[in-house]
Amino acid sequence: MKNRRILIVGGLAAGPSAAAKAKRSNPNAEIILFEAGETVSYGICEAPYAISGLIEDEEKLVKYSPEKLQQEKGVAVKTLHRVENILPTKHTILVRDLRNHSIIEYDYDKLVLAMGSVPRRLKVSGEDGRNVFHLKSREDTLNIINYMKTESPKQAVIIGGGYIGMEMAEAFRLRGLDTTMLHQFNLPMEGLELETRERVLEELKKNDVQFVTNTKIEAFQQDTAGKVKHIITNRGSFEADIVILSLGVEPNVELAKAAKVRLGSNNGILTDERQQTNIEDVYAAGDCCEVKNIVTGKPMYLPLASIASRSGWVAGENAAGGRATFKGAIRAMAVKIFNLQVTQVGISSDEAKQSGFKVITDLIHAPSRNELMPGSEDLTIKFIIDQRTKRLLGANLFSCCGAVLRANTLAVAIQHKMTIDDISRFDLIYAPPYAPLWDPILVVANQAKKKII
Repeated sequence: MKNRRILIVGGLAAGPSAAAKAKRSNPNAEIILFEAGETVSYGICEAPYAISGLIEDEEKLVKYSPEKLQQEKGVAVKTLHRVENILPTKHTILVRDLRNHSIIEYDYDKLVLAMGSVPRRLKVSGEDGRNVFHLKSREDTLNIINYMKTESPKQAVIIGGGYIGMEMAEAFRLRGLDTTMLHQFNLPMEGLELETRERVLEELKKNDVQFVTNTKIEAFQQDTAGKVKHIITNRGSFEADIVILSLGVEPNVELAKAAKVRLGSNNGILTDERQQTNIEDVYAAGDCCEVKNIVTGKPMYLPLASIASRSGWVAGENAAGGRATFKGAIRAMAVKIFNLQVTQVGISSDEAKQSGFKVITDLIHAPSRNELMPGSEDLTIKFIIDQRTKRLLGANLFSCCGAVLRANTLAVAIQHKMTIDDISRFDLIYAPPYAPLWDPILVVANQAKKKII
C-alpha cells in the first residue's frame, strides 16, 4: 500500500478506534487525530459510577492518553485542536490551535469524521447556571465531582428520565442526596415497553427518588452567584442545589453540513457499508452518523459506544486502503437502576407496528435461577414477534439478576433473524446457581409458539 495521510476528527470512541485500525491496516500511513478537548479515549459510560464513588479513581476512565496512543498505536494526537472547516475539493482541513488561536491547514488523502454527539438543551432562561450540568465529556464529569466536593449539595434535580437520568439518580442517592426527577411523560424511559417502564418507576420510588410526571420546564431561577436555586415548571417550583440535564443527544454535524456531507432523516451523517460519505475520500463513524437498523432495514440514530467503536474500525480500515463493511446494528442496551437490571434488544412493539410488522407480544415471569437457590428472583421477559415470519423483532428483560446476559443471547437471535421456533430449540445451560432447568428464554419462546401456530 502506498503511504497516505489519514486525518481523523474526534477523540472519544469512534476516532481512536478508526485511528488504531488504520495504523494496523497500513503501518506506513501517517495518522493524525484532532480533538478539541484535552482528553481522548475517555470512558464516558463509566462516568456515573465515578460520580457515585463506585469507581474510586476517575483517572482510570482515560483509556489512552495522547502520549500512550502515540507510543502504542503510532497515532499522532493533537488535543485542544478544533477542526473548523473542511475543503473537500482541496483535500484540506482548517484547524484552530486553541492554545494560541492560530489556524493551521492540513492536507489529507483520507479524512474520517468522528465528531460524536452534542447534548440537547432546554433553551430556557437560567439554563447556564453554574450548578447545571450535562454528562457528555470528561470535563462534565470532573465539574460534577468537583462541585459536589466543594459545595456539598443536598438536593439534586435530574431533568429527563432516560438512561443517564437513571444512572445519575442512583449516583446521587448513593451520595446521600435527596433526588427528584422531572420528566415530560407519565412514565420513565420512553421507548421501552409499558411493563418495563412501570417496573422502573417502582424501583425509583423504592429507593426514594421523587418522580414528577408530565413536567414542562419553564425557567431556572438563579441567585446572585449564578447558581440555580429553583426550577420553575408547570407542576410547581422545585428547589435544587445541583441540576443534571439528561435530555438525550443529537448528532454533532455542523462541520459536516458546512462541507455538504449528506445527512439523513435523523440529522446524522449518511454513509454506505464502508462508512464512506457522499464526499470522495471522506468517511464517518460513531455518534455523528446514522446506522442501518438490521430489524427494519431503515436508518436509525443509535449513539452507543459499541457501535461507535465498530463503525470506527471499519472507517479506519477502509481509509487505510482496506475493504471492510459494517452491515448495520440492532439496539442492544442495558442500564442498572439500583437493584434492577433493565435491558432492551431489537425494536419496541410500537416501532414494529410503525414499520409494518404484524405484531404479537408475549410476556412471562420466570425464575432467573433454580428456585431452591438463595437469591432466586423472577425475571420478566417480553417478546415482540412478527406473526407472519415468526421472527423475534425485539425484547425487554428486567430482573435483579440474569437479565443482561440473557438479553445478549436474544440480541444474537434478533441480529440473525431467528424465529421463535429457532429460539425454542436453543441448548441453554442448566446450573442451579445460575439458571433453572427451563431457562426463561425457553419458557417465553415455547409459550409464544402457541400464539402463532
